[in-house]
Amino acid sequence: MSAEETPPDADTDDVSGILPGFLARSFLAKFVVALLLVTVVILGVSANTYAQTSTQLTEDTQTEYVGVANSSATQIVEWRQSRRDTTRRIAQFQEIRSGTQSERQAFLEAEAARLPDDVIKIQLVNRTSNTVTASSDTTRIGEPQLSREAPWRNEELDYGEDGVYVAEATNALQTSLVSFVAEVETDTGENRVLVVQTDLNALAADLPQPSAGVYSQVIDSQGRVVAGTRGQSALGANAGSLQQYDESSDGVAQSFVQRGLEGQKGFLEPGEVKSSLSGEYVVAYHPVADEEWVVATHVPVSTAYALQNTIQNNLLVLSGVAFLGIAFIGVVFGRGTVSALNRLTEKAERLEAGNLDVDLDPTRRDEFGQLTASFANMRDALRDRIQEAESARKEAEVSRQEALAMTDYLQEKAEDYSEVMRQCANGDLTQRMETDNENEAMDRIAEEFNEMLGELEKTTGQLKTFSEEVAESSEIVLTNTENVRQSGEQVTASVERINADATDQEARLEELAGDMEVVLDRLHSLKGNPHVDITDELEQFENVAAVLEDATGQSQSIRTEAESAAETSKQQADELDEVSERADRLKRYAKPLGGILDRFETAAEHEFVFSGGPSQPVQDDGDD
Repeated sequence: MSAEETPPDADTDDVSGILPGFLARSFLAKFVVALLLVTVVILGVSANTYAQTSTQLTEDTQTEYVGVANSSATQIVEWRQSRRDTTRRIAQFQEIRSGTQSERQAFLEAEAARLPDDVIKIQLVNRTSNTVTASSDTTRIGEPQLSREAPWRNEELDYGEDGVYVAEATNALQTSLVSFVAEVETDTGENRVLVVQTDLNALAADLPQPSAGVYSQVIDSQGRVVAGTRGQSALGANAGSLQQYDESSDGVAQSFVQRGLEGQKGFLEPGEVKSSLSGEYVVAYHPVADEEWVVATHVPVSTAYALQNTIQNNLLVLSGVAFLGIAFIGVVFGRGTVSALNRLTEKAERLEAGNLDVDLDPTRRDEFGQLTASFANMRDALRDRIQEAESARKEAEVSRQEALAMTDYLQEKAEDYSEVMRQCANGDLTQRMETDNENEAMDRIAEEFNEMLGELEKTTGQLKTFSEEVAESSEIVLTNTENVRQSGEQVTASVERINADATDQEARLEELAGDMEVVLDRLHSLKGNPHVDITDELEQFENVAAVLEDATGQSQSIRTEAESAAETSKQQADELDEVSERADRLKRYAKPLGGILDRFETAAEHEFVFSGGPSQPVQDDGDD
């Protein structure tokens, strides 16, 4: 069969059956396609990993910085509540309500020094004249209240449930000023208020900044940046320009400030902030509870998406390195592998054609070199096998001739042995197989058969004489058993007569003993008579009664022993019947056995020597 007609090997990969023809026939094509598939899988996995990671990291970033804005809003709420409590508490002190001017002044200065740095100053203001009557800043005592500090000075104030009014943030004193105002009850009825002025920018400086470049702003309902962690020279109008352009129901753009004032929180992507910040910052916003303020936390894009960008760059580098590595493997290993396989295939085809002189010296030290060496070893082994097969063929021819001669000899010998066995089967146990020292196995068979036949002849002769002796002995046993049984019957009859006589004698003795008892009773009744002396006679009668009693006991013992002897004699008779039955059965079995054994011819020296029967002395007539 040619190489083209050779069927696929059973170990061929099953996948080759479902591949296109050009792939199934070319290792290089399959190698390239496999590398391309691996490249596509790596790129697909990288892209999927990036998409999932990017989405998760974006959500984590938004959650993190919305949480920062929430923390800032919570801190502002706590600050505002703390300053309201401080204002209300100071307004209720006795020194403020009814103290002298010097007492009020000293108290305000002491409180201002004790309060945090965001408290700029504390003032007592006469609402009627709008003048400062006492202040922690002594330069303001007696001065009118400035409109830029207190634009609410001529308005009716709503102090709320806790009695404190919180003014809107104003740009004053070079800062974002928030004033906390509380009424002061006085004994004189003056309309006075306590004003605590605070710097909102100082609070904004303490808002959370989790990383470099992050800053927060506090924006009011008018869109003004009222405080921030960046320096604010003046309150600038933001006008809601940091917008998330979502169309509302009426088609008007809604800013994130408006959304925050409505209680919403959110996150602005880089393209959703105003143009001056676009591409540089993302913004997280959160409303301030119970205040028309919104906290906007600005995060640089490079900071917010640093981890995402790092992962993206690493995935790109990994994909590029994988692609280059696969290309390198394809160029370096694929081409060399295919060339080596082609050369090895050509040599294998020449070897298959019968050219055992093909050059199979390995030139490489890798697996292909080992495979070439294996082919060389296979060729050398094949050459040796061919030479061994030729030698074996010649040896087989010689062995065949020898086998034919041995077959003829064995057939002739088998016929001789068969004739001997046939005569033995007919009863002639004197036959023997002959040995000729031509074949050890056949000689051993003849010797073992002759030995077995000698044992069988000896055993058969012994069985023949043994069966005759058994028959004779059985006859003697039957005769002796009959004699013993007749003697036993006579003994039994004698014992029965003795038993009957003993029974009669025992009855007479008992009757005589009864009469003697009556006589003794009468004699005892006469013993007390003084006229009659029967002592000697009485004693004699008593002796006679004792003798009669002993005689009665002996008679009972004789009768018991007679009964026991009769029982024993009966058992012996039964046993003799059983022995007689067995001897008769043995005699019946021995006669047919003797008839069968008479058909076998044996030598006289193999007859069995049996000792005399049960009633004869032992005899020694010859060999065993």
